[in-house]
Amino acid sequence: MALLKVLHVITLSELGGAQKVVYHIVAGLPAEQFEVTVACAPGGELVNWLKVLPQGIHVVEIPEMKRNISPLNDFKALWKLYSLMKKEAFHIVHCHSSKAGILGRLAAWLAGVPKIYFTVHGWGINEYQSRPVRFFYKWAERLAGAVSTKVVCVSESDLAKGRSLRLAADGKFCVIYNGLPESQKREGILRGELDIKGEDIIIGTVARLAPQKAPLFLLELARRMITRPDRGPGEGQLYFVLIGDGPLRSECEEFIAGSGLNGRVFLLGAREEAAELIRDFDIFVLFSRWEGLPLTIIEAMQAGCPVVANAVGGVGELVVHQKTGCLINELDLKAAEKALRDLISSRDKRLSMGELGRQRAENLFSINEMRKKYIELYLCIRLGNNAIIRIIYW
Repeated sequence: MALLKVLHVITLSELGGAQKVVYHIVAGLPAEQFEVTVACAPGGELVNWLKVLPQGIHVVEIPEMKRNISPLNDFKALWKLYSLMKKEAFHIVHCHSSKAGILGRLAAWLAGVPKIYFTVHGWGINEYQSRPVRFFYKWAERLAGAVSTKVVCVSESDLAKGRSLRLAADGKFCVIYNGLPESQKREGILRGELDIKGEDIIIGTVARLAPQKAPLFLLELARRMITRPDRGPGEGQLYFVLIGDGPLRSECEEFIAGSGLNGRVFLLGAREEAAELIRDFDIFVLFSRWEGLPLTIIEAMQAGCPVVANAVGGVGELVVHQKTGCLINELDLKAAEKALRDLISSRDKRLSMGELGRQRAENLFSINEMRKKYIELYLCIRLGNNAIIRIIYW
């Protein structure tokens, strides 16, 4: 039996949630059924991860694949993707992230690829953009949606948004939740590195230091809570840890220095072992302005961390308010501070919420379930009468 040839296309290869999903999907595809290629920008962690997989994944690095719009680079990337698809005659092209989602799907359509899939890791259309930008992205998504076989949303929230904006025909949408393997259950690494005592409280996040993730909101929250401790007798010190890098790093460093927070707030940069470091957090926070289904929250839940987060995108499908954590709205500083102080004051509440979150992650966001659903998507098509036909390439 001939192998099913699959091409995954993602814009960047840097450390990020969409890149982890691509890696875990690809790593779980049986070598006896699939021949897999991944096309992406060069030089990032994803490229390194893929090259050591035992399946022998083909990696095609395209320097012109960049996050920001660049007509010349975008045209070159489109041409390279089209040429690759035409030459290799893939049975399936599966795109991830906004830029690759547009260019990759159009290239696949031009090359005559039979099955064209797109996983939405949060729509690249939001209220923080100008009206002309939103208009452009909306029509670009509609064009790409018209040539898609299926549009996979990682949350019900993204599915509802895609349908409300008419970014593809209703029947093309489906939901497959992200899933992750459990990280090693080692603790104490972060506290040892930063010389933080066991009785001290660590509030931490893993996020790109970019406007979407609102790191300066978290730093202002840290400033308020550290300068006004409001601790009970016998409680330890309060520390904040931000794992991640990005364009706002210098502004974050200036804020920390200017607010006298050095030694109490730590910027650790991007860390591949972030999921392991989370196990030393007492509380995990994520105050994004928009989201798909953030993997970092799943990692925090697996680690038994209660979560305080902004209720955007699929975050409310991960965190159950007042059971596995607390949700706030519209980046409300007072609400965020209250939620954190309530958790700081009660170790029992932290442990209870963390354990319920761990069970929820295990039941709903497992890597095996995610891989199973993507393999089913690759091997099956659904007809109008809901019958399923399994595709076999001889």
